[in-house]
Amino acid sequence: MSSLVLMRWLEGSPERYDAGMRALTFGRITDLHAAVADAAVVERDDRVLEIGCGTGSVTGLLLERGAQVMAIDQSPEMLEIAAARVGIADADRVEWLEQTAAEIDKLPRDHFDAVAICLCLSDMSAGERAFVLREAVLRLVPGGRLVVADEVRPRKGWRRVLQSLWRLPQAPLGWLLVGSVSRPIPDLEAEILATGLTACDEQGWLMGTLSLVVAEREK
Repeated sequence: MSSLVLMRWLEGSPERYDAGMRALTFGRITDLHAAVADAAVVERDDRVLEIGCGTGSVTGLLLERGAQVMAIDQSPEMLEIAAARVGIADADRVEWLEQTAAEIDKLPRDHFDAVAICLCLSDMSAGERAFVLREAVLRLVPGGRLVVADEVRPRKGWRRVLQSLWRLPQAPLGWLLVGSVSRPIPDLEAEILATGLTACDEQGWLMGTLSLVVAEREK
């Protein structure tokens, strides 16, 4: 079984998701979550929209840094675990919404200091990603930040070959086990720049198979 198929299987069981993700990324997922939170929160009380919050790993870090968070996820089980992780102490600084990423067009425009999206765009088609990214930008205040971390296609040819080889059995197994398969994003930075934002920084993780991109809306 490829590691990404296993990731999708883990998502179907939220209580073991975090441990599985740490194992699959050799512990790097913890550093990636922290990097997302660090990029999203510049000042205390920044308003952050988190798309696809999962079990709340990033949510908790955003709150630790003093943010006011609106966290959305389409899975009620994930939201339940995320709310339990945050606990009562920070409950007044986070709002949980059960909805899909495609429904963010219902949220207020020009409202958030940052939008954080971690490991969920690769589950979408190119058209869906374009819509979500465009709508995410519209939710940002002038000068606001879009912070995206996800699986990407490595830039170096030999790394692409390795990625393709270990992903080869993913499609049939993915549909058998979880009914869906993620796909690495060919050029995450280009898709973000297509929204009109200015890219500030792109970092590669796990031999270029994961990318963290931070971009800003003009003031």
